[in-house]
Amino acid sequence: MNWRRIAVVVVLILAAVAAWLLWLRPQRDLALIEQHQAAPAVSRPGMLTARWYGTTALLLSDGEQSLLIDPFFSRPPGVLPLARNALIEPDEPLIREWLARAGVTHLDAVLVSHSHFDHSMDAGVVARETGALLIGSESTANVGRGAGLDEAQIRVIQPQQPITVGRYTLRFFDSRHAGATGGRPTGDITAPLVPPAHYLDYRLGGAYSILIDHPSGRVLHHGSAGYVEGALRGQQADIVFLGAALIGDLPKYLHETVDAVGAKQVVLTHWDDFTRGLDQPLRPMPLVVNLAPVFDYVKRARRDLNVVMPVLGQPIGIRHSDERVSASR
Repeated sequence: MNWRRIAVVVVLILAAVAAWLLWLRPQRDLALIEQHQAAPAVSRPGMLTARWYGTTALLLSDGEQSLLIDPFFSRPPGVLPLARNALIEPDEPLIREWLARAGVTHLDAVLVSHSHFDHSMDAGVVARETGALLIGSESTANVGRGAGLDEAQIRVIQPQQPITVGRYTLRFFDSRHAGATGGRPTGDITAPLVPPAHYLDYRLGGAYSILIDHPSGRVLHHGSAGYVEGALRGQQADIVFLGAALIGDLPKYLHETVDAVGAKQVVLTHWDDFTRGLDQPLRPMPLVVNLAPVFDYVKRARRDLNVVMPVLGQPIGIRHSDERVSASR
């Protein structure tokens, strides 16, 4: 009988933990997301804006020239297909629909921070549809080749070497993927990846922080919550779009990213459950996203930082650091 009681208690404890992780914590984080939403930018001619489209997808535009980083509109539904490494492919009608919603008919470049499916799978199709140059690692290049891009439309990066695209100067800095596994599946995509392909065929291919310099302001896109110590030291950015999934040592993470580039404006990305479509209400990814410690720490120890949450498709103004991104309270 005692063993039965112990077993019942253990089951109840596990159920309570599961309820906290899968429902109660995301509900708490939803309240934080609403509380800390970034205020929409007031548009003016030539102003550089950023619009977030889930995960780490970011559309930068000054009204004439535009970049799209890590486009991921397809968002294959459900956790079980991911768990069993099912076949997936870009949803081309859905990609065209979301490009139209974003007002995108042409892009100057598509940038990819690493080649996992939630960052790279749609990139080749987006580049093909918009006439953009696809810029990323050799693994990203093979995603583009699999989508039918020719070599003239692909640019393989060399870390820290500047790439000029119109008024933008881009530099990719070595980084690390978040989490204890180092970003499985690691390794490279070594041949053109023609969809449909398995989730795990989209190998990491190196992880990068992307620094974008524009006459209106400087942006750091840091898509995954790992880092290479000292990699960004001495660089400058006015605003950081910072991945929030699987954050480990938060003070160290902020030091190696936000503080390294001297930014005071931070927008958290990669917090949403990407197994749900963008048409559904966005909610935090269970288990891997925990926003409360971030905002608690900032409130307690980093009041010099302005940390906000993006709203899907809503413009955030990019300005030099003497101007600030405001948050609605």
